[in-house]
Formats: sequence, structure tokens, C-alpha cells
Amino acid sequence: MSNLSYLFIAFLITWVVIAGYLWMLGRQVQNLKDEVESLTEGTEFGIDVPERTGRADLDSPAIGSRQS
Repeated sequence: MSNLSYLFIAFLITWVVIAGYLWMLGRQVQNLKDEVESLTEGTEFGIDVPERTGRADLDSPAIGSRQS
């Protein structure tokens, strides 16, 4: 095989790997979107989810903080 054939094969393999990686990332993003949607709905566990105001609620304790 000539050097040009090796170059073409390397080029093809590179694009197949990039396409596979992008496909995998797309699947992960879709899975995360689905998970976020199910968590924000809150209907699975009967949780009342407050409406977002666009700013932090400074009166509520931080997540994971201990209350005495």
C-alpha cells in the first residue's frame, strides 16, 4: 500500500472516532436532560417544587448544612 492509502485510513479512523464520541456525548446530554426534567417535575415522589424566581433564597439554609 502507498503512503496515501495509510493517510486515508488514518483520516477515516479519526473521523469515525470523532463521530462516535459526539454520538456518545449526545446520548449523555439527552439522558441528563431527561433526568433534570423528571427531577424538576417532582411528581414522582409527590414533592411540591417551588417556582424559580431567578435568584437565590437567602433565608433558607444551604443544602447539606446541619440545623441545630
